[in-house]
Amino acid sequence: MRIGILTFHRAYNCGAMLQAWALKKTLERMGHRAEFPACNHVGESGRWQYGWINPDKKGVVAKIRSVLGRFVVNACSIPNYDILRHRYRVFRRRHLPERRIAPADFASCYDILVVGSDQVFSIHHTSEEAALFLCESKPKTVPAIAYAASYGDSPLAGECLERLGRALANFKAVSVRESLAREQLSAFAERPVAETLDPTLLVSASDYDEIAGGEVPREPYLLLYALDTNAFFVETARALAARLGVRCVIAPCYAYSKLGAPEDFEFLVSPDRLVQYARQARYVLAGSFHGTVMGVVFGKPFLSLREQVDEHDSRPAALLRKLGCPERLVNPQVSIDEMERLLRLGAPDVEQKLESLREESLTWLRSQL
Repeated sequence: MRIGILTFHRAYNCGAMLQAWALKKTLERMGHRAEFPACNHVGESGRWQYGWINPDKKGVVAKIRSVLGRFVVNACSIPNYDILRHRYRVFRRRHLPERRIAPADFASCYDILVVGSDQVFSIHHTSEEAALFLCESKPKTVPAIAYAASYGDSPLAGECLERLGRALANFKAVSVRESLAREQLSAFAERPVAETLDPTLLVSASDYDEIAGGEVPREPYLLLYALDTNAFFVETARALAARLGVRCVIAPCYAYSKLGAPEDFEFLVSPDRLVQYARQARYVLAGSFHGTVMGVVFGKPFLSLREQVDEHDSRPAALLRKLGCPERLVNPQVSIDEMERLLRLGAPDVEQKLESLREESLTWLRSQL
């Protein structure tokens, strides 16, 4: 079967590219031919990035210095950001094959569309390209399913929820990756809305080994991977690394200049390099959902960090609850002693539950194709 995958495969974000690669690999393992229509640019950002210096200083002189500091930091980040974008593009060319095709021509190229994973149902996130991911612009002759689609951790309301509810009629089957989305969307769906695993959890550690690349430290290290960083993440990583007697490696997704940055930072972490860092790490701290996935898949002693207590069942919280290790989700209310204890216990035994969840998700996907 010829399958077109509609997702954020061009986003300069490790998790976005890894979930796209994992879904493609899963579909190909089922015997299908899968590719990515190059008709969206969600996540491709400009070169100008936020730096480390706080712009919200009080006083005129402080504000001027902060603005000038941010200008310098951003200017210094441009060369690194260009290198990182190149690495992302290389990864995309190797592992995410594209075809330049307009939605109006999908019927001549694909037997079915698979929409997902990632926040493809987040109308604010996809902006003017929302019609593509909601299949409002596809030919009616091309069937579509949504696999592990998401709109984030917070409830959807108002016009966005109503539009998404109407768009469910464009899909022959829908699965989401959060319980919150399943509960909300079930009120609009003619057929049951399933809850399935993110594609990054459908593949094994040996599958990830195929795409790992780049140099990592030789000595034992604790890896912190997060989309962006905050004091809780950085201070926790340093404290735990010191207690465990290993090096601290902090790999933020959205930071490109060492000027003004904390120590121990590693930059230019593309998807293949993130996989390499995670597979070689002694311990993993995750400040993101896909960082948590890396700890789970590679069987590492890991913790999933949250800057504050969850108001809703966040993606990492839901995943760890399903795997039977909710205690691995920690926030500032958890003591550093308890975090150290959890890491010294080793990797949680999740393989049996993960395999069961995988089979449920794969069974649903097979049945809808």
